[in-house]
Amino acid sequence: MSAFWKSIMTLYNLLLIGLSAVIIALALGNTEPLQWIDQAFGTFQNRILSGSVGIILALAGFILLIQLFRSREENEVVVQESIAGKVIITVPAIKQIVLKAVKQVEGVREIKPEVTSGKNGVVVSLTLMVNPDYKIPEMTAVVQEKVANLLEEVGGLKVAEVRIKVDDFAPKPAVR
Repeated sequence: MSAFWKSIMTLYNLLLIGLSAVIIALALGNTEPLQWIDQAFGTFQNRILSGSVGIILALAGFILLIQLFRSREENEVVVQESIAGKVIITVPAIKQIVLKAVKQVEGVREIKPEVTSGKNGVVVSLTLMVNPDYKIPEMTAVVQEKVANLLEEVGGLKVAEVRIKVDDFAPKPAVR
C-alpha cells in the first residue's frame, strides 16, 4: 500500500475512533454529542455539507476496502510442491543468484535484474551496462546461458526466458 493510501487509512481510522468516542459518550448518558448532531443537521446548508462529507467518507471506505483486497505483486516463487510440503524461494534470493551468474561473464559492468513468475517458469529481465570492447551478441548469449543454468542448478527453478537489454556502454578508463 502506498504512502498516500496509508495516510488516507490513518485519517479514516482517526475519524472512526472519534465516532466511537461519541457513541460511547451517548451510551454513558452524556447528551452533549446529541446537541452537536442537532446543530450539524439544523439548517439546510449544514445537511448538504454533512451529506457531502458522508458520501466522501463512504467512497473512501469503499476504495480502502478495494485496496485491501487488491492482488499484490508476488515476491516469491514456488520451487517445489509435494505431499511433504512446499519449497519457496524469494525474488531477492533469485536476484542474488542472477547477480552471481552474470558476474562470471567478462565485460559486464552493471546489472539491474527484474524477476517475474511466468506460466512456464521464471522470467528474468536484465538491464546491463557493458564494456564496449566485447561483442554484445556473444556476451549476451553467455549471460543467458549462465543465468538459466545457475538458476536451475542452485535454485531448482525452471527458467522460461532470460531477457537482456543493453542499456549503456561503460566508459573507457582515461589513458595518462
